[in-house]
Amino acid sequence: MIKNISIIGAGSLATSILSAIIRAERSYNINLIDIDKKKKALARKYNVNFSSKYSSNIYKSDLIFLLVKPKEYKIMLKEINQFLSKNVILLSFMAGITHDDIKDNINKNITVVRCMANLTIKNFNSYVFYFSKSLNTKNNMMLKDFFSQFSKSKRYRTENDIDKLTALYGSGPAYYVFFNKIIKESFIKMGYSDRDSREYTNDLLEGSVTLIKENNDLDAIIDAIASKKGTTEAALLEFKNKKINQIFSKGIIHAYKKSKNILKK
Repeated sequence: MIKNISIIGAGSLATSILSAIIRAERSYNINLIDIDKKKKALARKYNVNFSSKYSSNIYKSDLIFLLVKPKEYKIMLKEINQFLSKNVILLSFMAGITHDDIKDNINKNITVVRCMANLTIKNFNSYVFYFSKSLNTKNNMMLKDFFSQFSKSKRYRTENDIDKLTALYGSGPAYYVFFNKIIKESFIKMGYSDRDSREYTNDLLEGSVTLIKENNDLDAIIDAIASKKGTTEAALLEFKNKKINQIFSKGIIHAYKKSKNILKK
């Protein structure tokens, strides 16, 4: 049974995960650990314990969420290694850091699970995708039960899937927000106020999501909106001529390659 949780790193994803766990149906003893002492304010907000140093308190953890920046992972693992219980499960949400990268930097035969989610987990809207070479059936069921309180979850058999999902899903909200920003700026350029532009753009996004949920045939939705030689078709033809879809796909491929080589400049 999961009672004690440590979260190492207090960035954006960690904050979203912490928020989700706090709002889950069960209560946990949670330790938030970050070398930045200013993050103590975040711990106070969520009424959890805070430390700016690694200590023996980590030993009590049933789950440890690893959410430091990838370039800092070796230092972090070296410092927490002495405090790790053999029964703990390490959940790494560090982009590009492999299962073996972690296992090679800890001494004990500890279960390591590589995970990926996105910021929408805060509102219970994200999947948690995960991969592990060392997760047994009992612990897998326990993890699925834990995740089910605030997310959907799916285990993958290959670690490469986690790299691909990092680019597609972990980064995904930024792509939608980027497009949302373009639309908003277009409203402003055409003379609408910032307030109205934000409201209209957000309403447009919410309505479009509903259309997509109601009809899986995306081409049918586009065809229903874009009449022949009409205004929508004019815009879509320009996007096609500029090969926007290829540019977008190329960007995602760059993100995937980066996830495979996260520590390279």
